Amino acid sequence: MFDKGTYKEAVGEYPKAINAYFFALSLFNTSLPVYIAIARTYKKHRAFYNSIDYYTKAIGLYPMNAELYAKRADVHRCLKEYNLTIDNYKTASRLDSSNIEYYINSASAKYAIDDIQGAINDYTSALAQDYKNDSLYAQRGFYKLMKKMYKSAKEDYLTAIK
Repeated sequence: MFDKGTYKEAVGEYPKAINAYFFALSLFNTSLPVYIAIARTYKKHRAFYNSIDYYTKAIGLYPMNAELYAKRADVHRCLKEYNLTIDNYKTASRLDSSNIEYYINSASAKYAIDDIQGAINDYTSALAQDYKNDSLYAQRGFYKLMKKMYKSAKEDYLTAIK
């Protein structure tokens, strides 16, 4: 039934896909891929709160899975619930500090609520994981310019150019 749900989801028949996934869930009630599929399909169907509910259920079963927090953060971002987005990315990055996308996405949410210093801090954390990434320096330099930290922004841009 999981494959049938995947097919229905791929062709945009979201209610039918969700029904197939629910059947698969009834057979394998702790299957992480099924929970993720249900939540993902609800998000595609723009039933965001249902999506959040299924990510939350999956987190209840697998609380140390950073990806689940990041996926739930993405749904909160769709709803413009930026503080919840940030909280979820913070947990995801605590569980998997090597994934720089969590820091980048958190910085984007902080920028949306005018927490420019928070965005700078997230890029600094990302650079601690990947100090050779020129785009991280360039983006942090942009945020520093917004904070009128001109000398520091210039240093970041020069580092990015090197």
